[in-house]
Amino acid sequence: MLTVIGGDLPAIPAYNISKLNFREIVVPDGPGGIAAEVALSVTNEYPLDFEVPPLGFSILVPACQASDPFIQLADATTDALHVEPKTDLHLNVTGFIRRLPDTALETCPGSGQSPLDAILSNYIRGREATIFVRGSDAPSMDTPTWMTDLLSDMTVPVQFPGKTFGHLIKNFSMADVHFSLPDFEAEPDSPEAQPRISANIQALIALPKEMNFNIDVNRVRSKADIFYKHQKLGYLDLQRWQNATSTPASNLENDAPALMVQSRIEKAPITITDEDVFGEVLRALMTSEHALKMDVKADVDVELKTALGEFVVRHIPAEGVVPVDRM
Repeated sequence: MLTVIGGDLPAIPAYNISKLNFREIVVPDGPGGIAAEVALSVTNEYPLDFEVPPLGFSILVPACQASDPFIQLADATTDALHVEPKTDLHLNVTGFIRRLPDTALETCPGSGQSPLDAILSNYIRGREATIFVRGSDAPSMDTPTWMTDLLSDMTVPVQFPGKTFGHLIKNFSMADVHFSLPDFEAEPDSPEAQPRISANIQALIALPKEMNFNIDVNRVRSKADIFYKHQKLGYLDLQRWQNATSTPASNLENDAPALMVQSRIEKAPITITDEDVFGEVLRALMTSEHALKMDVKADVDVELKTALGEFVVRHIPAEGVVPVDRM
């Protein structure tokens, strides 16, 4: 018999997530949804032998303000489980996301990120993110009511390990690049006094192999630093969303799924931050026999369309080389 007194609740045992897979599902009378399948092992140090019936849980994420209620992202269920004395548990959990609540997608004041952004940003950069698990209605009539009531009063933080994918955007490039000189009679610091660039933007977005569902890219926007001979020339700030198209492709590094995204920019102004570097670029454009090569380091926002609807993944790093023909 195990007796728990007062605040002497056992600590959350060590666990390891060995499998994570997302797939698209059909939801009756709905636009669709995503199922998440998780396999994990849990350390069991207790000399206990008992049966755990099927259980239900709510998967929650923090809201914008610590004082706000948690936001429910998914429902999860577990199968019946036999716990053996001092034997690690191997547990399969299935979660269902039927829609993304508006509160998870709205940008938090002063942060530039939504609650979902914070989770995704940590995950794709390999950092841990905290989610919360709370008991909910059990999937089986055999689960005792007292157990369901007990779990529904408990909210447990769980560190969800991130996974680094390297550079999500690969082969970032610009083609058919046209460089326009500024109007030297324009007012200083006005848009007309800045050089402009027009180009076709292409980027290969590597998709995590765990995401087995359709993804389309509708729009992109970015802020890009431009370098010439390793010196910063200025930056290109595309604050407005640019229409984009995407087609399935293959990531040549590991044959994983990918998306080829294309977008067009027209006469986008470049803010010059170093006049000396700009002068060197002008001289090269007018005298060089070959195309100039400038390096670009960008911070990209991508609007995705999935079975859950449309949402934005922000601040994806990208790097590439831009060839500019001589004038």
